[in-house]
Order: sequence, then C-alpha cells, then structure tokens
Amino acid sequence: MRLIAILLLAAASLSAQSWKALEFLLGNWTGAAGEKDTQIGAGQGEFSFTLDLDSKIIVRRNSARYTSGVAHDDLLIVYTEGATRAIYFDTEGHVIHYNVRVPGENRAVFESDGTPKYRLTYWLDHGSLNGRFEIADKPYMTWISKRSPAKK
Repeated sequence: MRLIAILLLAAASLSAQSWKALEFLLGNWTGAAGEKDTQIGAGQGEFSFTLDLDSKIIVRRNSARYTSGVAHDDLLIVYTEGATRAIYFDTEGHVIHYNVRVPGENRAVFESDGTPKYRLTYWLDHGSLNGRFEIADKPYMTWISKRSPAKK
C-alpha cells in the first residue's frame, strides 16, 4: 500500500514537471498578423494556453478575425503519451496530429504526422510570444502576441 502511494505521488510530480519546458506558453495572449502575413488579410485574435484536467493536459483556445471577413476558431490539446503530442481541431473541420518538441528555451515546435506537413512554431522574444504556421515548409502566417489579462 505504501509503495502504491509513493508511485502515485511520483506520477503526479512527473506530470506537473513535464510541462516545465512549455510553461512560457501559459497565459492569455492578444495578437495581430499583418496584412502581408496571411493569405486572408490582416488579422486580430486572442488565444490562451491553460493547464487543465489536474495539469494532465495543456489546452489552447484560439479565436481570430480577418479583414477579409473570415472568422477562425480552433482548439489545441497538448498531452503526453510517451512523448509530448498534440491534437488540433478548427471550425473548418481540420484535425491535425502533432509531435511536439522543444529545441531550445522558450521555443516550441509542433510538427504534423501526415501530408501535407504542418508546422506551428512559438517562441518568446522580449515578452512577446511570436508564432509562425507553415504548410509543406512554406510560411502561411506569422504573428506577434502580447500577454493580456485573464478573462473573468
């Protein structure tokens, strides 16, 4: 019985520790993509990265609006299953499975399994959370985000 309690405590500790490298993402962010940074016009959006399910997963909720009139909402769930993985869903019906790696401090890269290859990269730069989304190694969109207050 004592061994089981020790193992459960160790597992809980590992779960909390496993997010250390992605901690820089956590919080609420407001961002903008310039007119030349998207194929659908300039955009404004907000997103959040939060720990959920007793810190077992990280959830990103994103909402963006573009000058072309396009609205985009999506959900990204980051989890560990041996390695760190993520699954993405959006209002256009896309579902993307990602492998997640942390190539350096305050940098995360989400790369898809399938074809075409999707890559979502985040990096912290002087308090701004920058992002880039690529399809088949071609830039599709870049943005700069600032931390915003939590919604009530």
